Amino acid sequence: MKEAIHREGESGQILVLTAVVLAALMGFVALGVDVGVLLWDQRELQTAADAAALAGAIEYATCGSTAACSAMQKAAQQAATENGFTVPATSIGTQCPTTLPTGTVVMIVNNGPCKLGAGDPNSGKATYVEVVLTEKQSTFLAAVLGPKTVTLLARAEAEENGTGLITGSPGNACFYMNGLTLNGSSNLNLQCGIQDDGSIGADNDASVATSSFTYAGGVAFNNCGTSGQTVWTGGNCTFSNAAPQAGSSVSDPLSSLTAPTQPGNSSTASDTTPSNGATMQPGYYPNGFNLNSNTSVTLAPGVYYMNSSIVVDSGSTLTGTGVTLYFASGTLQLNGASTLELSAPTTNTNGSNGGMVLWESAGNSSGMTIDATTASYFQGAIYFPNSNANLTLNSASGVTINGSAQYTIIDIGGSVIVDSNNVFKVGDNYSTLPSGFPIGSGSGATSSTAVLAE
Repeated sequence: MKEAIHREGESGQILVLTAVVLAALMGFVALGVDVGVLLWDQRELQTAADAAALAGAIEYATCGSTAACSAMQKAAQQAATENGFTVPATSIGTQCPTTLPTGTVVMIVNNGPCKLGAGDPNSGKATYVEVVLTEKQSTFLAAVLGPKTVTLLARAEAEENGTGLITGSPGNACFYMNGLTLNGSSNLNLQCGIQDDGSIGADNDASVATSSFTYAGGVAFNNCGTSGQTVWTGGNCTFSNAAPQAGSSVSDPLSSLTAPTQPGNSSTASDTTPSNGATMQPGYYPNGFNLNSNTSVTLAPGVYYMNSSIVVDSGSTLTGTGVTLYFASGTLQLNGASTLELSAPTTNTNGSNGGMVLWESAGNSSGMTIDATTASYFQGAIYFPNSNANLTLNSASGVTINGSAQYTIIDIGGSVIVDSNNVFKVGDNYSTLPSGFPIGSGSGATSSTAVLAE
């Protein structure tokens, strides 16, 4: 009989092997749990980025020519917050900054997109808004075997949807009239669109730079080429960025505004010929007032309800910040070489006067001629709803006016005439207005929307 062989000290080997295998399995399970959590968070982060890009694109018209303006950033920030990702203001950057902001959640708002460079077909396009969201996410069980934090990234692009805020008007139009005449060598330089509900006339060497140009009536021009349905060709007239195209008329975009109510007499209403250095106060002016030659007068903020004209003689200067000049009758009469520096209120104080700088009542058919110096500007809306109220731009030859206004909206029920050798500029930076682009609630208007592009 063979003697039994005894193997001492080997009875615990299976237990040790089991422990090693279980530890490995637990590690893989931990990694699986962390990967699942990170994938969930990544999906939530992408949803927030999509919402932020859409919200930012809706504010495109608000920003005007200012890329990724504060209104766009705030809209994107709010959208991210509503989707569960709080982004402090100090953690927001714009336009692909070389130095990134810091924080647990960081947002970059780019208008137009720049994250992917030339590989993005929408790179640099102003109507597109790109949002890049990053979040530092802590790992759980996997932190024993791997990194304790992982940075997640989501990117989205959205574009403002549609061609404009006014039905039938391509582009974000800010120049409305019922008939436009461009005399020889006149120049309109607009960072927004033109909607002409009447006919258009143009003379030799007239030039227009605009984002869109729609006319609803006929065409009469002298040596400006030939007109077609969408394009003008040949001749000596220049149309930059957008050629005039035949289209439909639209409803008055400002028709729903509530006109100011007549207040009590201004404390300076009796001063019909204010002296040099005087400051006029808001209120009712039954007799208007005249600025004699070489007189400088300031308007205190508020609504000036006029029952007669304001006359600004040659060499005189009228300035005012946060003012609305409302003419129940009469108008603003500017004589040669006068200077007007006026900006509208940013909020309503009497009726719908926020953003309105010059306003005639619907029953007032007085026309107005802007004959001013280079320093002159009108920041706000010029609104003459009467169909017989015309506006003429007629400054001295070669003078460029309105260049200092962040934005100007012109809505004239009658015709607009740009005289020879005049240059009139219009900006489109509406960031000073709490609600952004003020045209969007009037008759025939639609709301601004956006669609995801990526």
